[in-house]
Amino acid sequence: MKKKFLCALSVCAMLMLQSCYVQNVSVGMSPDEPMRQVAKVKNQQFIAGLVQPTQDKAENHVKDTKHFTMKTKQTFWDGFLAGLTFSIYTPSTTYYYEPAK
Repeated sequence: MKKKFLCALSVCAMLMLQSCYVQNVSVGMSPDEPMRQVAKVKNQQFIAGLVQPTQDKAENHVKDTKHFTMKTKQTFWDGFLAGLTFSIYTPSTTYYYEPAK
């Protein structure tokens, strides 16, 4: 019984201590430049992110499409929800930034 409890505790600790996914893409600007957030979009993905019902373009959210940064995050709660659904539904959030002028 004690071995099962320690094993379950170890698995829970590993899942809770894993890092969250973050991807930054800078187009025409340095990541060190001061920037301001202009949009936040929730991404709906399925089958571990392999299938997306719609493709969203940065042009829809950023005015100056030559200089912007996209940051895609999968938070702990997004990962938790993906774990509950066995990665059938995998949400993430994309933030759009423009240079601060």
